[in-house]
Amino acid sequence: MKKKILAIILTAVLSLALTIGCSSSNNSSSTGSSGSDVKEEKTDTKSEDGMIGVAIPSADHGWMAGCVYYAQEKVKEMGLEEGKGYKILTSDNVNDQANDIEELIGMGCTTIVLLPHNDEVSVAAQKIMDADINLVVFDRKVTGDYTAYVAGDNPGLGTKGAQYLGEALDGKGTIAVMSAPSVGSVSVERTEAFEKEMKENYPDINLIKVTADGFTQEDGLAMATDMLVANSQIDAVFSIDDEPSLGILKAVQEAGRTDIKYISGGGGAQSWFDKIQNEEDITCFTDTYSPAMIGDAIQTAQDIQQGKDYEKDTIIEPTTVDAKNVADFIDANSPY
Repeated sequence: MKKKILAIILTAVLSLALTIGCSSSNNSSSTGSSGSDVKEEKTDTKSEDGMIGVAIPSADHGWMAGCVYYAQEKVKEMGLEEGKGYKILTSDNVNDQANDIEELIGMGCTTIVLLPHNDEVSVAAQKIMDADINLVVFDRKVTGDYTAYVAGDNPGLGTKGAQYLGEALDGKGTIAVMSAPSVGSVSVERTEAFEKEMKENYPDINLIKVTADGFTQEDGLAMATDMLVANSQIDAVFSIDDEPSLGILKAVQEAGRTDIKYISGGGGAQSWFDKIQNEEDITCFTDTYSPAMIGDAIQTAQDIQQGKDYEKDTIIEPTTVDAKNVADFIDANSPY
């Protein structure tokens, strides 16, 4: 009898132990499932706030130096950490930029902002889209699809320049119109829009076409020196970029020409802003195509990652800057 009672007690104890064991196992599984859910949420958050890659040409020109500067300023403003929240890579040529794109893809960037050297980067840019990474193209388009495009308004710059000079000259006089070989259609878009506006609204103004070898101050100086020898009377110069405008102004001053009363620019260079602010005998002005716009491209990249609304194509209108408002555009730290 005692043995029978002992057997019943042992059976009860064993059953209780098995029940507790199963309960513990179930609780452990439940905890593991909960931990997995938390990990999944963090992964999703990381995807939304993932790394933004920025691929731009090296600072071989003042405007490009400005792009690098304003890109760095923007990521600081956004509180992003280098190597985790963002990575900026610069390149000297198309092949180097293609390698930069490969590197940014390999780093796990969820969005890449690309300022292409030229259309030859299109093949590398397509790899971004093929990898299911958001592509925000800045300033110059590439062949193929993209997530978003941000740029300034080149035709608008030409139109605004024509309106300013047309009104300033009261619809009469002679304007030298500068063009230069450029990446893409920058020069063509600006000069054609200028000439179109002049023809339609200021038909009595005579236009003289002059061509510089490039966009540097030295290019502007060389072009203007020849231009002044060939033309005894010019009332204004429409320049498509601020940097050659500096050379044009220097040539006019060195030649002692007093007939030229207006010189335009294009971009937003601090050195040209200084001339706008301080020149007394010649009215200097510009219409913005600022490298600071790269900040808009980076902001668009973050908006896309965070699921916010964005425009596929954003064209930023130029602002006319002259002595009246130039103080609002001064940035002592900008390299451009």
